[in-house]
Amino acid sequence: MKTVPSETKTDKKSGPFEVIKVGSISIPIYAHTNIIPQRDPDSGKIIYENPLAAIPKAVVKYQSTIYTVAYYHGTKRVRRKFSDLEVARREAQLIALKLANGETEALKLTGGDRADYIRAMQKLREWKPDADLNLVVTDYVAAMRRLPDNVSLNDVISTYIKRHPTGLPQKKVKEVVDELILSKEGAGKSDVYIKDLTSRLGAFATKFNVLIANVTGKEIEDYIRGLKTPNSDESQRRQIAGRTQNNIRRLISTLFKFAIKRGYLPKDHDELGGVEIASVDSGEIEVFTPTELRKLFAACTAPVTERGKQRTREEMIPYLAIAAFCGLRAAEIQRLDWSEIHLTGPEKFVEVKADKAKTASRRTVPISDNCAAWLEHYAKNDGPVINLSRADKQLFLYLAEKSGVPWKHNGLRHSFISYRVALLKDVGQVSLEAGNSPQMIFKHYRQLVRDSEAQEWFSIQPPKQAENVIPMQVAVSA
Repeated sequence: MKTVPSETKTDKKSGPFEVIKVGSISIPIYAHTNIIPQRDPDSGKIIYENPLAAIPKAVVKYQSTIYTVAYYHGTKRVRRKFSDLEVARREAQLIALKLANGETEALKLTGGDRADYIRAMQKLREWKPDADLNLVVTDYVAAMRRLPDNVSLNDVISTYIKRHPTGLPQKKVKEVVDELILSKEGAGKSDVYIKDLTSRLGAFATKFNVLIANVTGKEIEDYIRGLKTPNSDESQRRQIAGRTQNNIRRLISTLFKFAIKRGYLPKDHDELGGVEIASVDSGEIEVFTPTELRKLFAACTAPVTERGKQRTREEMIPYLAIAAFCGLRAAEIQRLDWSEIHLTGPEKFVEVKADKAKTASRRTVPISDNCAAWLEHYAKNDGPVINLSRADKQLFLYLAEKSGVPWKHNGLRHSFISYRVALLKDVGQVSLEAGNSPQMIFKHYRQLVRDSEAQEWFSIQPPKQAENVIPMQVAVSA
């Protein structure tokens, strides 16, 4: 910046008093004398030194030098006047810099605008000395545009800080899922439970590849409600049942509680509290008829060709017999070991241990004579009764289709309870065997079937084998 001084001139028509140069930009400063004449206090008229002179000269009451900074903004000539030369010089320098940098909009700033700018810069420098005002304002405006009118940026920040307290580890959903599964395995939880965690929470972690603290209740609810039943035909897929939705919600809740215990989330974290529990439509209790059950058993041994090879589903017979004649739940049968099926001795029964029961309470279920007849050809001293990961799917995906029997949800368990109540006429005893409350059985299972049907149900026997045929152990498929 160069200052080119000249002699002080007070004539408005004379050249500039001083010129401020920045690069190729020159801003002139003009100077002229501002005179205030003395007036007669009575008449208010100007008092002259020699009133009779051809050009009378007024008596000076007060005079000062005014400095004018002049420049062009586009085609418009702009003049700014100052009584202080140093102030005029600073203004001329600022204008020259702005013009040299092409920042002509900044020249429109008023005194108030400039004061706001100075205060803003002071606050900005206090926070972060090297911060760029333009970037800060750009970020602020972009953030505010995304917020509702009645929400301030401070509200959002307060919520964020509450959800992300300083010092919490930054853990992604998958990391916490892996830790939870390892913890449950170390605690000796069942393989079925571990598989359930791995499958359902694994899918949840795939969907939310983010920090667990960033997952909101609305996102969780949208995820659960959007889940569909598995089917290769997209048109046949439908929303999963309310009970299944609630089961998934429960597992996700387990995950978040685990994260809180590990210190990955604040103690008051409650995103699941905003996820509505789905309505569960118990619907009408449906049971299989004895004729339908015979068809399901027959489908287990009917050979079919799959992938160029003949095979049967004979390994499903123990599952089908225990479900139909003992009423165990699908998950309980899946966890069952042959050592817990007692077919010898004066009493035949299935022992459902506490760690394998849904209610976490041990119970024993009598094995009827016809059930024992179905099981004896497959019984072992120990080992899993079923080696399939989801044996229940074999029922409705294969056996029901091959037998021509329409599948009924939980139909085998409903059938056992209904026929058992009709046979024993003792709701309390059946509740102990089924692991249900007497109130539930009294409400849903009384008077659904006739006594004669109950007698027929528990009389269904396996087909007699020829005397020269030796029963063989069926190879269990994975």
